[in-house]
Amino acid sequence: MKNVRKAPAISLFFIMVSLVISSACLSKSGGGPAPGGQIIVNQSGGAAALISQCVDRSYVAQSADYIIEGTVLKVESQWNDAKTSIYTYSTFQIDNYVKGAPFAQNEIQIVTPGGTVGDITQAVEDQPIFHEGSKARIYLEEVNGQYHIVCGPMGVEQM
Repeated sequence: MKNVRKAPAISLFFIMVSLVISSACLSKSGGGPAPGGQIIVNQSGGAAALISQCVDRSYVAQSADYIIEGTVLKVESQWNDAKTSIYTYSTFQIDNYVKGAPFAQNEIQIVTPGGTVGDITQAVEDQPIFHEGSKARIYLEEVNGQYHIVCGPMGVEQM
């Protein structure tokens, strides 16, 4: 007897659990302006995989409240306080605002789940990956004072 339907259901279950855990962990770290006015952009795993419109560039642009261009200044991965998850913190210098009013500061921090600390790598699918020195265009949305990249990795264009 074959059990071909269980594998996709199990995979979907793990994706959904990952989304819930990532969202819960990230929501505790806040979003929006940090003390000192810096904008924090929190990402959670798997969101773009569930939205079929994310492959449409016009959908991504229309959904964005901000479209910014700039340079990744720093990328650093760290354990959370409980040492149960790794998060990557990318500092992004904004050089140009294509859409949206400028922030008080032209530097934002993007927090994504996953990364490498020492010999341990925690991979979270459907995440934008940033590299120091790279230039990018990022599509951001603001919901209730929280900032997120529209459609995860589909909301980041390397320049």
